[in-house]
Amino acid sequence: MSLVYRASWADAGDDRPGIDPCRRVFEQWALEGTGATAVEGEEMQFDRPDGRGCRTVRVADVSAEGLGDTDGVTAAWEGSVADESTDAPRTVWVTTVRVALTGSDTHICVENHVETEDVTRRVSVGRPRVVDGLVAACARPRLGNSLVRLDTVDVNADGIELLVTFLEDEARSLPVIVVSGVDDEVRAAGLARIADRITTRARGIATVVVLDADATRAFRDRLDTLAVWDGAIRVYAPGAPLAPSQAYRHRYYTSMLLESRESAVVDRILYAAATMSTRRPLHQVFTVFERQSSQRPTPLTPEAMGDGLVHLDQELELEELREELDSVHVQLNQAKGHLDRLRLALAERQIHTLFWETEFDPGDSVPDVVDDVDGAILAARAYLTDWLEIHDDAERELVGINTGAQAGVWGNTTWSGFRALAAYAEARSTESPRV
Repeated sequence: MSLVYRASWADAGDDRPGIDPCRRVFEQWALEGTGATAVEGEEMQFDRPDGRGCRTVRVADVSAEGLGDTDGVTAAWEGSVADESTDAPRTVWVTTVRVALTGSDTHICVENHVETEDVTRRVSVGRPRVVDGLVAACARPRLGNSLVRLDTVDVNADGIELLVTFLEDEARSLPVIVVSGVDDEVRAAGLARIADRITTRARGIATVVVLDADATRAFRDRLDTLAVWDGAIRVYAPGAPLAPSQAYRHRYYTSMLLESRESAVVDRILYAAATMSTRRPLHQVFTVFERQSSQRPTPLTPEAMGDGLVHLDQELELEELREELDSVHVQLNQAKGHLDRLRLALAERQIHTLFWETEFDPGDSVPDVVDDVDGAILAARAYLTDWLEIHDDAERELVGINTGAQAGVWGNTTWSGFRALAAYAEARSTESPRV
């Protein structure tokens, strides 16, 4: 299954929710329209009220053995919902809610996984509705220094300096989606509707900021090319410096694209924010759930054993990983040899200082590394356009790739390929014509 959404936050203080309020929110959502009550440790299966498949619900407290002394956790609870479509191709959405209590905080995590037999299907990501109730149950839900909000943040010209300070904060935990304003009232109304649509789907994983026309002008005066204007939208990634050399990491969506392909662009904006959320490490208190899972016995049914095929698949996967690692080692050793020869050649020409001056990325040139495949595509469009063109519709079916544990490896492999293609095109363009 692919993890496509992860929201986590904590609430502190005397009015923070405990296990029971969160469980009530979960059961109200999961069992809506059934009149049923979840039973601890048992699975409930029923047809969904909307007639779009079947639903399986399970709730369970974490046992005392599972809690142990993990980071002061005093109680923990987990609920899960699996929605399976009855129509072909088979698709399963699994939503998991986890709550862990410490002496002063309530920690909440909501994850959404998807599995489908249709490998060409585009997955539209967004928050499960249970997030709304869980966030509303908290007094001040926060992830790090970012407040988890249910609504948009409207900013006028007087608030631009505060917004820029927040965007520049290296400790910012959530991406900020900024919707720029326009003077035209009709277009402004359309942008407000789009902003509300994004806010609803991005709850838990991003903060949505809406600028009016005056604020947009002040924002551009303050940030120049790193700003957003004329009805466009930009996703400011956490942990990415607010510098021109890192502009490609703060993804920009033009007003022209929004007007011509609104649904597709909104999906891409949500996808960018969701990808960041799935790669963000969880708070260590949630390790109690991993411990609990490891203690649950797994029945060795014939289906689970698969006549030894599971073990064989694992061995094949390990062998493929070994071959890939060997290949990387070969490339690394070749690169080291190339660098050694280059250093010696520069020394012979008495310009060896150039070798050390170019050792590190100065921050204003083609980046050495990217975060994922999406980042490789954005960097290629930002830095390699003289020799490489990537069509707007080229990136497809990247949900599992960009959210997987190997997202960085795959992204940088793609980035290496793009740079090699661009270098090849440049080399061919400068070759002397063959006689």
